[in-house]
This record gives sequence, structure tokens and C-alpha cells, in this order.
Amino acid sequence: MDPNAYHSRVSKYPTLLDKPNPEAVARLEEFASTHPRATAPRRLQLNLATGGQFKELAQNYITRGLTKGIPSLFADLKALYLDKEKQQVIEDIVDNLRSEYTPTTPRHDVDPTIYLWILYFLSQHYSYLSQHSKALTLLNLALEHTPTLPELPMLKGRILKRLGDYVGAARAMNDARSLDGQDRFLNTKCGKYLLRAGMVDDAIGIFGMFTKVSPAYYLRPDLC
Repeated sequence: MDPNAYHSRVSKYPTLLDKPNPEAVARLEEFASTHPRATAPRRLQLNLATGGQFKELAQNYITRGLTKGIPSLFADLKALYLDKEKQQVIEDIVDNLRSEYTPTTPRHDVDPTIYLWILYFLSQHYSYLSQHSKALTLLNLALEHTPTLPELPMLKGRILKRLGDYVGAARAMNDARSLDGQDRFLNTKCGKYLLRAGMVDDAIGIFGMFTKVSPAYYLRPDLC
């Protein structure tokens, strides 16, 4: 089995591998050394490690993910939030990285997009913890930094939806869609948010961009 595919499956079920196991962590380290490009052993180590060992491994894993600009990094790690201690360690790591890579102290040897992905991660982190105001504040900083990344207004739409602002969420999702009008996923997502906000005609217009007839045609009972 592909190590990355295996990793994506087990990370959804942390209870299968959530007991501290130093021996397994060591074995995974050997595997990671043999296959340096594989992320699965590094990620599985985080399920099994605790204390200072977890902090060291998480520091390396998170830093690597942020410097490589992996949008799904938070989704990858949020299963670890079942452990409150690990949740706090992750927050501290990313918050410290934010201070290190802040634009107020630019470094010529550092890609400025790292700061963007740090803000994106923290926005997801705080929204997941229901601290939506803090999440939006950080997300607005990210939007000021790079207003052309669709993931940012998409996240804003999700946060506003969680707050019950369906109209604002639809507008944010439309902003994401407008950044890449050829992306069917973004268009469909925008249409869904418009429907939730009660903007049916606008939603039909969006859905119809990739159909030969009006989307309402397919809702006719005689076609079912």
C-alpha cells in the first residue's frame, strides 16, 4: 500500500494508534530515514509520541508543512486535537513560528509565503476551537498579505457560515469563485452557499455556467 494513502486512512482514526509507544516511534524513525520523502511515518509518529518527544517531532513536521505551503496541513493534524495537551503544543509551535516569520522582521533567505500559510493554519485552528473572531482577524491579515489565494475567502466563507452569517458566507465564497472562474469545484461550492443564503436565482446562474440547459430543468419531477 502507498504509505501516503495509508497515512490518510489511519489519521482519521487516531484511537487505533493513540497509545504512547516509544519503540514504535523508533521503528518509524528508521522507516522515515530509509524513505525520506514519505510523510506517513512522520505523521504516525505524532500519534504515538508524547511530551518532549512529541513537541520535537511536531515542530519538524509542522515547519516542513508550512514551508512547503501544504494547504491541508491543519486537516491532517486536527485528529490530534482529541488530546488537549497535543492541541496546545501545536498552537504554541505555530504561534512561535508566526513571530519568527512576521513581515516586520523580513529575512532575505525566507519565502514570504510561509507567513501566509502560518496565518491560514492559525485561522483554521481558532475557528475549529470556536474562537471565530480571532480566526477572522488572522484571516483578514492573510487576505491583506495575499488577496489572490482562493483558499482564503473559502475559509472566510466557512467561518461566517459557522457564525450564522449565510449572506456574508455566500459573498466570501463568490470572492473565491471569482479568483478562478474555470474551477468547477469553486463554482459549485459558491452555488451551494448562495442556496443556503436564499439567493436561488444567483445560485442557478452559477450552477448553469457548466450545463447546457438551466439547472432547474433537472429538478423536474417527470425526469426522475
